[in-house]
Amino acid sequence: MSAYLFFNQEQNVLICKVHQCAISFRVIYRHFLDEHNLELKVRQEVINYASQFATAEASELTYSPHEVIPVPYLSIVDALKCQYEDCGKVLGTLMSMKGHCKVVHVWKAKDGEKWTKTRAQTFFQGHDKRYVN
Repeated sequence: MSAYLFFNQEQNVLICKVHQCAISFRVIYRHFLDEHNLELKVRQEVINYASQFATAEASELTYSPHEVIPVPYLSIVDALKCQYEDCGKVLGTLMSMKGHCKVVHVWKAKDGEKWTKTRAQTFFQGHDKRYVN
């Protein structure tokens, strides 16, 4: 099963090696049914393998505000890092960064860019996406 999954012990998450993201145990069956062209027997073996791990959900993860060593099998993407003092929030799009700066730091366009480009990773996709760099 190591061809499909990697268990990250530090964060207690299963990472899909093909899609380079964490897969919650509650959606692992659906993920391997919809996203992988595997026979039923192989999918069942993947689920059996995954069931041996006590995995964390996205809401249970802690993200370091400091730069970290890249996590194996997670993709590395371009992102933006807030440069306001004691912030360091990392977000994936310019729109989300501008929104963050407006709401949290009362930023205005005339203040200029208060963020820098960075490289980052995220464990989960969709609404559970949070970046770490």
